[in-house]
Amino acid sequence: MKKARVLYGNGNEYAILYEKKETSAFLRGKLLHTTKRSHHPVCPGDLVRIEDEGSGLVIAEILPRRNKISRPANYGIRKEQVIAANIDHLFLITSVYSPRLNTGFLDRILAYSNMQQIDTVIVVNKTDYGITDEEYEYIEGYRSIGYEVLETSVKEGKGIEAVKQLTEGSISAFVGNSGVGKSSLLNSIDPDIGQKVNATSAYSLKGKHTTKQARLFGLSNGGYILDTPGIREFGMWNMDFEELKNFFPEIYRLSSKCRYRNCLHTDEPGCAVIEAAENGEIPLFRYENYLKIFETLYANRHLYFTKDK
Repeated sequence: MKKARVLYGNGNEYAILYEKKETSAFLRGKLLHTTKRSHHPVCPGDLVRIEDEGSGLVIAEILPRRNKISRPANYGIRKEQVIAANIDHLFLITSVYSPRLNTGFLDRILAYSNMQQIDTVIVVNKTDYGITDEEYEYIEGYRSIGYEVLETSVKEGKGIEAVKQLTEGSISAFVGNSGVGKSSLLNSIDPDIGQKVNATSAYSLKGKHTTKQARLFGLSNGGYILDTPGIREFGMWNMDFEELKNFFPEIYRLSSKCRYRNCLHTDEPGCAVIEAAENGEIPLFRYENYLKIFETLYANRHLYFTKDK
């Protein structure tokens, strides 16, 4: 089987990494209609089976995905837009200064990445501005649960080597709100990455606008970085409000101690999670964010939750 990695593309034309070279391939027509729920059948990071038809390379099959990052294609429409697939590391970037650390945003994405089984690292950037007591409480709260938290400062060179090591030879996605310093972090890992992201590729999609499409870019350390405008907006596709408890590790570990087997940890009597949050055994801010995400998923259950077929 001849395999390739999808780098970017749109419609039926894609840039792929094939036999260690970047080239183009066309999507076989029948694959455009494989599912009614998918906005685009192919995305960056996909592994695909390639056939050479003489006149050019053809993507004949999309191989099973290890994981994926997706969102509703348009609000109110039950159609999935897969942004990227087969991610090795997701770097969840936040900062302690302009903007300040936002646990609500972090916990929404942490729940999603846990559901997709994507190894996720929290990066607290701009630490040269100083970390408040409240922010230390959040950082230590995440560490107590078992998350890896890196404190970084591009100005001081703090934590950069740890990020470099994790991106080496792997496919990584950097996710964060505007202003948290993603670009500066990337430039500290690979000084040429900014030019790579902004430059026009040697391979061009003729007549197609690709500036809003996700792309994989090669790093000098052998890894690949996912660049995707609007990735911070991805929703909770295919997450059931009743299953949310499984994607908060500290809540999942306590679930078996609740009085009721089907406890959702919202207001049930004999709930071990509520008791732990009140007693400080688990971070209270995490439990409060759990309740907010639960409410969102319940209110949008007909939009977000559709079982894969």
